[in-house]
This record gives sequence, structure tokens and C-alpha cells, in this order.
Amino acid sequence: MRSHKLCVTLTLTLVFSLLLASPLWAQIEIENAVISGEAELGGLPRDTNGKRQKFEEYRDLSEGAIVPQLQLMIGGKREDFYLNFDSSNLGRDNQNYILRFGRYGLLDVEFEWDQFPHLFSLNTARTPYDMRGGTYTLSSKPASTAGTDVRDWVNSAANAVDLKLFQGMGKFKLRYTPTPGWSFTGSYWSNNVAGRRAIGAYFGTSGGSWKVTELAEPIDYQIHNIDLGGEYAGQGWSLGLKYNASFFHNNVSTLVWDNPTNRSTDGAGGTCTDSSGFSSTSTGTDANRGACRGRMDMYPSNQAHTWTLSGAAKLPLKSNFMGSVSYGFRLQNDPFLPQTTNSALAARSVSRESLDGDVRPLMVNATVVNRYFDRLDLKAYYRLYDFDNRSKKVDLPDGRVHADSSVDSDYGRGFPWAYSKQNIGLDAGYNITRWLSAKMGYVWEKMHRERREVLSSNEHTFGPTFDLKPTSWLLVRLGYKRSLRDAHEYDGGRLVATHPAEDPEDLREEVLDELRKFDLAARTRDKFSYFGQLTPWQNLTLFGGFDFFLDEYPRTVIGVQDDLSYVPSVGFTYAPLDWMTLFSNYSWERWDWKMQAMSRTATTQTTATDPLRTWRSRGRDQTNTVSWGSDMKLIENLLGLRIQYTFSEASSLVKASGDTVGTPATNYPNVTNRWHEFLTRFDYQLHKNVTLRFGYYFNRFNHKDFGVDMMKLWMGEYDQLSAGANNNIQRSIWLGDRIKRPYTAHVGFLTLRFSF
Repeated sequence: MRSHKLCVTLTLTLVFSLLLASPLWAQIEIENAVISGEAELGGLPRDTNGKRQKFEEYRDLSEGAIVPQLQLMIGGKREDFYLNFDSSNLGRDNQNYILRFGRYGLLDVEFEWDQFPHLFSLNTARTPYDMRGGTYTLSSKPASTAGTDVRDWVNSAANAVDLKLFQGMGKFKLRYTPTPGWSFTGSYWSNNVAGRRAIGAYFGTSGGSWKVTELAEPIDYQIHNIDLGGEYAGQGWSLGLKYNASFFHNNVSTLVWDNPTNRSTDGAGGTCTDSSGFSSTSTGTDANRGACRGRMDMYPSNQAHTWTLSGAAKLPLKSNFMGSVSYGFRLQNDPFLPQTTNSALAARSVSRESLDGDVRPLMVNATVVNRYFDRLDLKAYYRLYDFDNRSKKVDLPDGRVHADSSVDSDYGRGFPWAYSKQNIGLDAGYNITRWLSAKMGYVWEKMHRERREVLSSNEHTFGPTFDLKPTSWLLVRLGYKRSLRDAHEYDGGRLVATHPAEDPEDLREEVLDELRKFDLAARTRDKFSYFGQLTPWQNLTLFGGFDFFLDEYPRTVIGVQDDLSYVPSVGFTYAPLDWMTLFSNYSWERWDWKMQAMSRTATTQTTATDPLRTWRSRGRDQTNTVSWGSDMKLIENLLGLRIQYTFSEASSLVKASGDTVGTPATNYPNVTNRWHEFLTRFDYQLHKNVTLRFGYYFNRFNHKDFGVDMMKLWMGEYDQLSAGANNNIQRSIWLGDRIKRPYTAHVGFLTLRFSF
């Protein structure tokens, strides 16, 4: 158990002292100004058994448990000016402040400061690296590359590192309305994101003989956004123009880290020497130890500019039009890094020094609504999004350097991808009777892509929605949508043909014909929704719903086969007594999916005529959530009580089966999560403007996830491969992070709330 200090907001003391001295004031009047508002001051002592990062992942305690806050309103008696100050979570890591002032109908100015943390892990991750900006160095290395030597070294050399992010945002908004027709807006906000999170890196061939070096990614982003706009509203029409600019700057553009298992002939403390070869079974000093350092480019700094013209107008025959057109530039020209840090390899040229990235998105929206016919509502809309990618092609004329230090001499080329999407929608709603209305909708979507397996596809979506309200105490809503997407001329080898570096002989034609990527494959989609509400008595309301979702891919042999989910839910609210209200609800979410995959192993399937290994995976994710509670006025206008409890259990199951070629497929271990939350809170009204609030909050989380629970710095003990194949694992280094550690938290709170 760990005790945490009391969280008290001292900045409110002066305000509360003033209110306590004048408890009868409903508001404060000073000459031509009127001051009103409310404030809350409290303490939050707590004990946490376990790791608190999951409990405070976003510092999001139960709604209403305790939110230290201050709201202040200053306005003129003639309602000509105003000043508002709102704040919440004062003095905490997720605090928020908003100051707003202006003159009614003329000027509105707003300043906001908002911050929040995101905790991944505390006191669990460890690393042997000395991290300075984007350069990670090692002061020592293992005595040899034997698995036990790597284990002993990393356990002794690693130091704790917390994985977390912190975001701070400052915002400014301005609205100026000099005349009833004209209005001008402007805003600026700056966002800084700083911290560390896990990122995977490796030496070797991905999926083959690799050695992992998991790192703590350095994060230091600065984002600036600017919005400027103007609008004029006439008699029955309006027209507006807006400009947006966004600038992203990454203060850490490159990450470089030492190779822990490349040692010089002088021993662990000697100068590292690059090697032109690489093998996962190499010793630290032989000729196949690989590069001394790894390197990767981080997110590139970039900018975006967008202009938007929008308008609306009343049309004849009771019609209205709304539309907008936007066009922009997204630019990025981060210099390319050399292909390798390995000085033992000959340099491989790149056709350009930087990408010269240039994307120009175009978006068009147009909507017409008509209510000319009695009881009939008509709507039609058109939408276009064109992702026009004008970035330059990048050639690798001398081939590529791979992560295992191997080099190919095939000519390589990278193409910019682009796409466009168009939608046409038609909706018709009709009030059939006083208690029954129906709506029919249709949407056509056309996708056009460049250099993808499917260049063009069409999707048609249609279905009805019904609202039934035969009496004032019964409401039923039913909806159904069916979507049909084609995928004509699916060509799995299209990317091979456009990338000369790939060898078509390495791919089986029948595999290319059978493989379907789920975002491109032919698909049928069915969606059904139901909602019902029944109020047989004034003090009792019953409600329930059901959502059904099914995706099927009829022509897919290799890839996702189907995707099914449904969510039934029920609940009620009941007030058996004037001073008591009971509420409860239950929901069950279930998601089933099925996919089929294939591979050709190096030992049994080395040529195009060898049989392929295929296997099937079936997954089922489900969540059960139940909650209940009660609000009670134990003593009218004096003492209130709220009790609330929520329990949620989630599980994930993946089963696999396969043929007899190669190693048989095995099931994944089940993943389960359980979460409890209990809140009891008393509100004691000392005065009509003063309320004492106190209570207890309980939260417990536990889970079972083999993929997370077993994480250590050295994972060789968990490798189930044969002794000759697990050398790569035993030479790998991880952060040992366990991001979902169980915890039990007990929180007490005591606050005093004022309104004036």
C-alpha cells in the first residue's frame, strides 16, 4: 500500500473566505457589475495497491467523485459586457483553465490552457541505454553474445525509465461581429507533446534471424495551428471564407542507438568496428557481427495549408442549399538519411536528397434539403475527396541495404500513392401516420486508387429506418442498412509490376489470385439496429437496444473471411419513492472474426511448385458490463446520497488450425480483463449556497495476458523454439515493460462547494 499526499487547491482560499463571510449572498453586486459563480475545494487522499499508471492513465477518476473547480461570471447589469472564468482539476496534472470576455453582439475573446498526461508504465520498464535526445549509447556491453551473458549484462546495466506522455495546449480564439451581417474569426493554438513510449527496433531480417532492441522512443513535438475566417450573412444566404495552417515540428528527427552485441576485438570496452556481414548466431568479435549502430528516421517536420469556401442559401419550393469547397497543400521535405550507418558497406545512392512531398487534397460538399411536400422530407448530397499526391518518385538505382547488412543490386523505385472518393446520397423521410414515420436512404460510393491491387471499386448502401410512437409511453426505432462493394479486376501482382526491385518468381500466381486485402476486397455488409423505450408508469422507464453488424468477403480465400458483432443492452430507471431513484443497465458486446493465411517455409516449401502452408484463425472478443446505483434525498434540501457500482469483464480468444505442412498451428493463450468501480457520495447542504460533499471511491483492475505478463529485459527463457533457432531471441533486449499491471485503489474525498 502506498499513501499519496492530500491534493488541495490553495488558490481558492481567498474566494471561499469571502463566501463564508457572506453566506446569504445569492450574487455580488459592485456598481454596474454583477458577480456570480461557484467553486469547489477538496482533498483527495488515496492508497493504491499495485501499479498506478493504469489507474491514472488519463487521470480520469469517476465522474463527479471530485473535480476541484472554480467558475466565475462577471457581467454588466445592462448585459453589455461579460467575463467568465472556468477551471477544473486545479493543481493537478490534467488541469484546465478558460478565460472568456467580451461585449455581447460585438466581440468575444477566449484564452484556454489545457493539459493532460498519458501514463504507459511507471517503475516497470528498464533500459541499459544512456538516452540523450535522439542518441542512445551504451557504457558497457555483454562479455559475449551467449544468451546467459546477454541476460546477466542487461539485468545489471539497465536502469529504470518511465514511459509516459504529457501534452500541454494553449489556445486563443477571437470572434468580431461589427455588423449583423459580417463576422470575423481567428484562433491560434500551440500543443507540445513530450515524453517516451516503447518503440521496436532490430538488427537482422524482419521475420527471420533478427535481434530485437526495444527502445524508449524520444518524443518532443511542437504543433502550431492558425485559423482565420470571415463570413457575410444576407437575406436568405451566407458566404464564408476560411484559412487554416498547421505546422508540425519534431525536435528529435533521428534516433541512433548502439548495437549491444557488436564488440571489438579489444573486449567490451574497446572501440566498435563495423562488419559487412550479419548473423544472429555471431559472436561479438567475428566477421558477421553487423553494424555498430542502428539508425531510424523519426516523424518528419511538415506543414499544411487549407482554404475553405462555404455557403448556404434558401431556394424556391421550400428548399435549402449548403455547400463547401476546400483545397490545400501538405508539404514535407525532410532530408533522407543514408541507407546504412555501416562503414564496411559501400554506399548505395538515392535519386533524391529529400522527398519533396506535396499532397493537395480537394474536398467538395453539396447538400440540398426540400420540405415542399406535406409530411415528406427529401435530402440529396454529393461529396468528393481527392487525395492528389504530387510527391516525387524515389529511385534506388544501386539497390538496397537491408537490416541484416545484406545488399541487393536490384533497381528499386518508390511511388507516391493517391486516391479519390465520391459519394452521392439520397434520403426520403415520410410521416405515414401520427405515430409512424419512415425513412429510406441510398448512398453510392466510388473509390479510385493508384497502384493498388484494385484501381476502382463501387459500393452501394441502402436501407430503411422506422420510428414508431403509438402512445406517449412507447417508442420503438428500427433501422437496417445493406452495403454491396465490388472489387473488379483484383490484381495481387500489380505492385510487383510497378516495383522493379521485386522478383515476380518469388510469388505464387495462385496466391496472388486468392489473396484479398480487406479494405479492397469485395464485401457485403449488413447493419441492423433497434432501440425501444417503455414508460408504463410515470416513475418507471424501461429501455433496451440491439446492434448487429456483419461483414462478409465472398471471394476472399486468403485474408479476412467474415467479421460479426452484436451488442444487446437493457436498462431501467425507477423512482419508487419521491426521495429515491434507482437505475441499472447491462450490455453485452461480442465480436467474432475469421481469417485464413498462408506461408511457404524455407525448409519445406522453397520453390513455386511446393505446397503452401495454410491455417485459419478464429477470434472472439466479448465484454459484459453491468452497472447499478441509486440517488436518494435522505433529508429534503439537507442530505443526499449517491451509490453507484460498475463491473466489466472482457475476454479475447483466438483459435488457430492448419494443415500438416510445416509446424502445426496452435491457439493463442486467452486474454481476460476485469474492472470494478464503486462510488458512494454524500451531499450535505449547509446552506442553499454551500454544500459539503464527502465519500469513498473504489477501483480495481486485474487481467490475464500472456503476451504482456511475461515481459522481461531478456526473453530467452520464454522462447519455445529449438536450441539452434532461438539464438536471435536470447540476444534480444526488451524494455521489460508490463503496461497492464493490476491494481486496487481506495480514494476518499472531502469537498466544500459554494455557489454565489
